Amino acid sequence: MNINDALFENLKTGAAAKEAAKIYLANAASEIENRHRSGERGGQLCKAYASMIDVLLISLFTVKARDIKPVGGNYPLRPLALVALGGYGREEMNVKSDIDLMLLYGGKITPEIERLTHEMLYCLWDTGLDIGFCIRTIDECITLARGDIKTSTALLDSRMLLGDSRLFKLLNQTVRKKLFSKKEAAKFIREKVEETRQRHSKYGGSVYILEPNVKEGEGGLRDIHTTRWIVQARFGLEATPVTSGFVTGGEYARLEESLDFLLSVRNELHFFTGRKSDQLTFDHQERIASLLGFKNTEHSLAVESFMQRYYMHASNINHLYDLILSRCLRVEEKKGFFWRKKKIHIDKNFNVMSGRLYTSGNEALSNDPAAIVKAFDYAQSFGVELDTSTVDNIIAALSVHGDGLYSRPEASETFMKILSGNEIYKTLVEMHRLKALDKLIPEFAGITCRVQHDMYHIYTVDVHTLFAVREIERLKGEYKSEHSLLATLFEETPNQAALVMAVLLHDIGKAMGKGHAEKGAAMATEICKRLGLTEDDTNTIKFLVKNHLILADTAQYRDIHDEKLVIEFAKKIVEIERLNLLYLLTFADVRAVGPDVWNQWKGTLIQELYFKTLSVLERGTFEPADVETRITAVKDKVIKLLRPEGINNAYIEEYFTLLPQRYFLSTHADFIAEHVKIAHEMGTKQCGLFVRQDTYRQYTELVVCTYDLHGLFSMITGVMAANAVNILGAQVNTLKNGMVIDVLQVNSSTGELISDPAKIKKIEDGLDGVIRGKIKVKDLVGKRRPSILDKKAKPRVKTRVLIDNDVSDVYTVVEIHAQNRIGLLYDITSTFTGLGLYIHIAKITTNGDEAADIFYIKDIFGQKIFYDARLKEISAGLYSAIEGAGDAGDGGGEKPGS
Repeated sequence: MNINDALFENLKTGAAAKEAAKIYLANAASEIENRHRSGERGGQLCKAYASMIDVLLISLFTVKARDIKPVGGNYPLRPLALVALGGYGREEMNVKSDIDLMLLYGGKITPEIERLTHEMLYCLWDTGLDIGFCIRTIDECITLARGDIKTSTALLDSRMLLGDSRLFKLLNQTVRKKLFSKKEAAKFIREKVEETRQRHSKYGGSVYILEPNVKEGEGGLRDIHTTRWIVQARFGLEATPVTSGFVTGGEYARLEESLDFLLSVRNELHFFTGRKSDQLTFDHQERIASLLGFKNTEHSLAVESFMQRYYMHASNINHLYDLILSRCLRVEEKKGFFWRKKKIHIDKNFNVMSGRLYTSGNEALSNDPAAIVKAFDYAQSFGVELDTSTVDNIIAALSVHGDGLYSRPEASETFMKILSGNEIYKTLVEMHRLKALDKLIPEFAGITCRVQHDMYHIYTVDVHTLFAVREIERLKGEYKSEHSLLATLFEETPNQAALVMAVLLHDIGKAMGKGHAEKGAAMATEICKRLGLTEDDTNTIKFLVKNHLILADTAQYRDIHDEKLVIEFAKKIVEIERLNLLYLLTFADVRAVGPDVWNQWKGTLIQELYFKTLSVLERGTFEPADVETRITAVKDKVIKLLRPEGINNAYIEEYFTLLPQRYFLSTHADFIAEHVKIAHEMGTKQCGLFVRQDTYRQYTELVVCTYDLHGLFSMITGVMAANAVNILGAQVNTLKNGMVIDVLQVNSSTGELISDPAKIKKIEDGLDGVIRGKIKVKDLVGKRRPSILDKKAKPRVKTRVLIDNDVSDVYTVVEIHAQNRIGLLYDITSTFTGLGLYIHIAKITTNGDEAADIFYIKDIFGQKIFYDARLKEISAGLYSAIEGAGDAGDGGGEKPGS
């Protein structure tokens, strides 16, 4: 006796029926999981599981129906049909999917029917299945569907399990006639398109969100379902995208392949969670990557390869959804009357009419492959859309001639023309969507859908790259006022196309793993040569790709007031024109990483380094400027600013003698004057806090004036952590008389100014308490540490401690990258204190969930730290403080460049 026969026999007995159904379902799920682990296709498995559910339902219905007899003994169950709806109806059942059923009947509801449904449903509910059930006549189906698009959609997926086939056939005929006439079908399609738009918006608005919803997100399973429903509504319940002529057999095969992949992923989610689950969270991503056989390589992590595959399939679904929809609707967008009135003949292959670009015939592009790129050029130049027929011709021509497109000089020349035109971003997105960009630059395929598994890079590499092009292009319009300097630099750029090409290629090396800037520069050189660019343009693009990280990294992670550093940086740039281009590329790159990544603080640091480097290059020499003259000028200005304050010159001159040379080179005269006033007003006070709001740079400056204590800066960071204050930067100024003026640039945890008087008072009280020894800073920080219940699974940032004794003549520079958390900065600074080290400069950066904290330190004797044993002790102490007894890592990897 097989499993199905055994099930049928066991269902005949009351209490045993429930247990038999549970055992059957457990065995079915186990079999599906085993077949899944052996690599069987997702769609095939879902259909197999639907068939197993069919067996259970049909057996249960049959057994229960035989037990029920009406008065008089006649069989009561006609005309009836048990109908599967939804995902179960289309035989797309993941292991924890819900089951929608309808009992269709053609007469009155009898007591026997009610008893049958009750006994059947109770048995099913006891098994743990998620059952949706309704009893309806055909007329009720139609009435409900007219007022509810979900009901009308469900009827498109209906499948009869058993019962009266004539009744079910009549249902389908009536549905087609009354719900999907030509007029009603058009209305249904419009509503489905709007429903899809709203659904996409609700679930992230992009294929490429960090934690996609496999079912409802853009490029998810629901998009495939929607294409089917649209085709069925227009052409009949048996119609498919292939039979309707909206996709080719090859396109449909790719769609089925993507469907299989997403169904396999969804099965994994269901197996692991034990419930219906569609959100591909970070912890699920890592686990599923391993279970589906993805491995770490020298170029990428297993989870990154898995998510790249996921995004490729989701992107394919999204593309084919758009394609099927546009081919189905053939709706022309409204344009100005100019286009509606005229037909413009462009050349032998193209003409423009009604705001769309048309080809002269289906063979036009096949006979002239270089015209594929011309299609995008003309659409850009005339400000029109590609007609659906033109899109079809481009796809067809690329399938035949695409692989040789990059070797055609006319195609390359046209492409560079596109990069110097208007609406570059829009044009490149369309080229990428239709795979023309990948054919012109085959290396671009390597970064398509490529993922960086962290909280900082929220877009795939190809999307980030195209967004960077958009940011550059915005300097011609909407950014002209807000970013006037950059807009002017872009306007004055002699070859804008070369800059845009550099932006397009800046991350091309990410397909090759670590060291992407260096590897990308070599790749960019070959690409430029292949496309026929001049030697000068090729060298410029190579330089920009190789160095696209250094401006932002140096500004954020190094002391840009160190003249030696600025001079060494200028030596790498050499030319003012290259500095301008690098500034433009850096702006576009950082802004394109994600919302709010570019902020006033970061922008100010980068701009300040730009101007300092520009000054060196304009000077025409890499020799240091006359430092004494500069310092004297600053001091004179400070004395002039303080005259109205009544502070005598002798006090000011004495103050000057207490401070190091670097202070006068790195601090504006206005601020030095403020610090002199603060020191003068301190008198015998133990601690003073002074607040200044910098609304332009969007930070609050806190000046802490007190007398030096061992571990003072650690105390300050602890108080800031306890009050949820985000430290952006800090300058520690210790005077020779023991007074300390610590200057901190801070903002709130949400990036806003610290302006609430109550909050400032709380910070001040906290500082006073810890400095006087009345409050233990550990107790303050401990209150702010997050509960383990608050922790959400995220990609883990690998801790790295990098020590640099070359960048500064005066300080040892310690660069730390770690998982950001409350109290991290306090733990780090406490470690320095415990090791007898003194922090003089701190630069604090947060990239997503990664903290990048840089410290300029000296030992207790005011010297750099050179001894290997001491450096290893510092590194080990920091790893221990950050990770406890965890893995210290190897200090390798790249900075979180964009």
